[in-house]
Amino acid sequence: MAAEAQPADDGSQTIGRGEPTRYLLALTIGALVGAGLAAIWIPERQRRRLPAVAAKRYRRVRRAGSAALEEIREAGRELSGEFREELGATLEAAREEFRDMVRQQLEHARKALRRERRVREG
Repeated sequence: MAAEAQPADDGSQTIGRGEPTRYLLALTIGALVGAGLAAIWIPERQRRRLPAVAAKRYRRVRRAGSAALEEIREAGRELSGEFREELGATLEAAREEFRDMVRQQLEHARKALRRERRVREG
C-alpha cells in the first residue's frame, strides 16, 4: 500500500514514494473537472442571459435614441420658430424700407413734374 509520511531527521515530514503521483493525479483531476465545469456551466449561463442582456441593452439604447430624437425635434421647433420670427421681422423691415423708398421716389417725381410744369408755363 501507500507509504505514509514519515518524520525526517530534521523534524519535518517526508512524502512517501507513491504520494507525489497521487497528489499530481488529484491535482490534474481537480483541474480537469474545474475546467470542464467552467466550460459547460458558464457559457450555458451566459447563453441563457444573453437574450435578456441584449434586450435590456436594446431597450436602453432605444430609450436614449428616443430621448435624443425628441430633443432634436424640440430644438428644431425652437429654431424654426425663431427663424419664422426673424424672417417675419426682416420682411416687415424690408416692406417698410420699400414703402419709404417708393414714397421718396414719388416725392422726387412730383417735384420734377412741378418744375416741368413751371418751366412750360413760365
